[in-house]
Amino acid sequence: MSMVKDQVEAYIAYKNGLGVPMVSEGSAMRQFARYADSVGHEGPITVEIAVEWARSGSDHAEGYEIKRYEMARRVHEFACALAGIPATLPPGLLGKSCNRITPYIFTNEEVSLLVYAASKLYVQQDPMKPLAYSTIIGLLKATGMRPNEALSLNDSDFDPDAGTILVRNGKNSRERILPVQPTTVDAIVEYQRLRDDLRDGHKCQNIFVANGDRPIRLSNLEHSFCEIRCVLLDRGKVWDRRPPRIYDMRHTFAVNTILSWYESGEDVNAMLPVLATYMGHKRISDTYWYLTGTPELLQVAGDAFERFSKGSDGR
Repeated sequence: MSMVKDQVEAYIAYKNGLGVPMVSEGSAMRQFARYADSVGHEGPITVEIAVEWARSGSDHAEGYEIKRYEMARRVHEFACALAGIPATLPPGLLGKSCNRITPYIFTNEEVSLLVYAASKLYVQQDPMKPLAYSTIIGLLKATGMRPNEALSLNDSDFDPDAGTILVRNGKNSRERILPVQPTTVDAIVEYQRLRDDLRDGHKCQNIFVANGDRPIRLSNLEHSFCEIRCVLLDRGKVWDRRPPRIYDMRHTFAVNTILSWYESGEDVNAMLPVLATYMGHKRISDTYWYLTGTPELLQVAGDAFERFSKGSDGR
């Protein structure tokens, strides 16, 4: 076994030991080890072999090459740490590996407008879609669910008496039970009543359906949301960032939850695992991704630091 292959396997075993699944990334790293063997590379990972592998094969997008280089670099850093020697592969040699796009945080007024506009959409011969779309937008704002999770809900997943929603088809097949506010319970119950009235009282399996009991597709929901957003939020505006998406409702939920904890004096660091569990994250670092770089939270952090600074010097 070559040294590169040894280092790759040791890194994958280390990550697996921490509970981090290494399926696609592990496969790519093993491709790197096989490539190093195929070109006769001997010894540890070097800048030359990492860059050569990253750029090998057919023409790739720049981001793909950057990602491959950074995978090789992570293995290299791990091996150097074990050996007690300094790493020699510089980060970002081929460019930034991840361009963080600041999420769009919807205001309560914007959400209200979006919900109302969705309920007034004209969908020929399908009055259930506008009803479903408006309820889904409100549900995403209230729970932070992923859009596809909401679309996968069955009627049996919603317990109005307990005030809970069972998310069966979460990411990585993880289930979770979400306690929801009474206002959210009331909104879903009212939606179900109106939906069943449109269906002459017939029950159906999915909560959110179109005519003929057809589940609503995520692509259709995203398309309709984009149409509403263009009318209500864009108004001829040229965005200097990615335009708001329906997925940003999930970011909005996370940020608003943190802000409400700050306002009520909760220990936010102690409460973050609760938020991570509620949002269906396997690692708390995934929840931090939703919070980093958000202007609303940066303002809170800045205010907190200012108060700390004034208190520390006695002023």
